[in-house]
Amino acid sequence: MIETEFTSGNLHLTALENQGAGTVVIGLHGYLDNAESLRLLAPYLQSQRFIALDLAGHGRSSHRPIGMHYNQADYLQDLHALIEEQEWEQVILLGHSMGGILASLYAGLFPEKVKGVISLDACGPLTLEANTSQAQMREAIISRKKKQRNKLTLVNLDDAVEARCKVSDIPAEHARAILERNLTQDAGGHCFWSSDPRLRTKSVLRLTEDQAENIMSAIVCPILFIGASSSFKTLDSVYEKRQSWFKNARFEQLTGGHHIHMEKTDEVGMLIRQFVEQM
Repeated sequence: MIETEFTSGNLHLTALENQGAGTVVIGLHGYLDNAESLRLLAPYLQSQRFIALDLAGHGRSSHRPIGMHYNQADYLQDLHALIEEQEWEQVILLGHSMGGILASLYAGLFPEKVKGVISLDACGPLTLEANTSQAQMREAIISRKKKQRNKLTLVNLDDAVEARCKVSDIPAEHARAILERNLTQDAGGHCFWSSDPRLRTKSVLRLTEDQAENIMSAIVCPILFIGASSSFKTLDSVYEKRQSWFKNARFEQLTGGHHIHMEKTDEVGMLIRQFVEQM
């Protein structure tokens, strides 16, 4: 895959692209990951134009301007602006975790733009009860004050890989690849985080279950959900609860953890290839 860059509104979004000639497949990574986390799936999409994005504030993409933050709706706006500016009539969206949530939300908001959705260890948006709104918004505003300035923090890559592996199911070699893309290096060879610290602020509001259903039920394209047996997401139970929302959905559960596409790449990749070829 090659490095490439797109403009989305006022942002520069970096990406890894395979330069294929078929339908555009946009890869959307998970929270605090980047395009590198989706690189392993590229061999299974050789007949498509696969573009794995660094979402705003992640990897090598632009940070949002001072005073702005990273709301779910803003990521959806970025995605819509990209699709409109590139004049792509229809795309396939492939997302992991947060990226899978964004993919399904966008497909519900703009069904005419989406040919298919592949959602890895995500089944629609995270939701909260309406009576949590006051506390949620208050905590989010307080968290923003702590992350206003983008301070450079010296990073030891080996220590960062070890810390990531302790709280994740990613093999060390893949954790290193993801983390390297979230780092920048100065002239002296010192490493610093390039990702925006404002990513760690709390969500201002989450949808209620009724609001999520309203959006998800507007999806008209086929959806492939791939869950992981050992993931904290427990996608099988979430899908069982929500499957009536979807007109054309398929669910596959594989043995593995949250980054199932990096752990069981061939199984996931073959499911994706089959799904895309059948569209």
